[in-house]
Amino acid sequence: MRSASKYLVAAWLLSVSLAGYGQSSLSGKWRGTENNLPIVDLTIEKSVSEATGAAVFYIIKRNPDGSNAHVDGQAMGPMESLNYEPKKLTFNMHRADGSLVSFRVELTDPDHARLFRTSDHDADAEGSGLPLVRVNP
Repeated sequence: MRSASKYLVAAWLLSVSLAGYGQSSLSGKWRGTENNLPIVDLTIEKSVSEATGAAVFYIIKRNPDGSNAHVDGQAMGPMESLNYEPKKLTFNMHRADGSLVSFRVELTDPDHARLFRTSDHDADAEGSGLPLVRVNP
């Protein structure tokens, strides 16, 4: 009976350790919002051998006077050329016009990250980035 309890304790410690790892990585579903509107949803999956992901960018329409902003559509697609580290991810996406846009995601704590656009002429690669919140581990 004593050895059985040792196995149970070891199994519990392993499960706690694995759960902690899952929360300290970028795997999962993430959402970025601004002014109570969705800006981006990211889904990142990491297996032993590879990382995959998809992104949905929401098109926000604003009136000239700035009032009544609303979601007017979305652009979605797979993440390409993923370079996954547990707390940092870089990836590319193709726009509808065929141009390539590069992004970086950095984990700030288990439930928060930041999304940076690292390409384009108007990119703010060193700026504050868009805050992301984990919506599903």
